[in-house]
Amino acid sequence: MVMDSNLTPDDLDWLRKLKGATDAKRDPPPIPADIAAKLDAFGLAKANASGALTITSEGRDALLEQDMRDAEDR
Repeated sequence: MVMDSNLTPDDLDWLRKLKGATDAKRDPPPIPADIAAKLDAFGLAKANASGALTITSEGRDALLEQDMRDAEDR
């Protein structure tokens, strides 16, 4: 997967919060509607049965790719 260049650092921060909440099996903090819509549109997050956003495997891949990119920049 190629990281979409339209994702901002804020979008990625929210995606990390989603990952943490999903991994801990708890609901994420309230996500701004515009960011939630963007993450959903890119397939990085989706609503679960209770309507809360959860990270998708594509979202996890995007974070991994971004973390590797950040490591290269150091």
